[in-house]
Amino acid sequence: MLWIHPLLQLAATGLAVYVLSLGWVRFQVNHFGKRGKFMWADHVKLGKITHIMWMAGLVLGQYAVTREWGSNGVTGNHYIIGQMIMPCIAGGYITGVIMDRDKKKRRYMPLVHGVFNALALLLALAQVATGWLVIREFMLN
Repeated sequence: MLWIHPLLQLAATGLAVYVLSLGWVRFQVNHFGKRGKFMWADHVKLGKITHIMWMAGLVLGQYAVTREWGSNGVTGNHYIIGQMIMPCIAGGYITGVIMDRDKKKRRYMPLVHGVFNALALLLALAQVATGWLVIREFMLN
């Protein structure tokens, strides 16, 4: 049970890197006048999957830690960073759904969407390091 969380989060984070690369094309076209094809359908579909995987992994991680070790706080920075990611995941998902449901030309919401998701990805990458410490200290010993 404990291994589901890190494997799911690692897969979601890898997928997030790809989804961000798709969105980066759109950002460059909109703000730097570059040419490129935004693969909108893939970005939306895979972005939703990424958000759902991240949130499911977060819930599973909290459940597993509470069940095995009694308190989420025992994982220290890994728990704290995980709490910081939650609003980023929610903000990225909600802004994405709004833009997908009501398709129109926008300037600022895509930026807000991108900031939420880029911050979530940066924090998720930090979680790889803190997660490795949790695995080493709690799961491999």
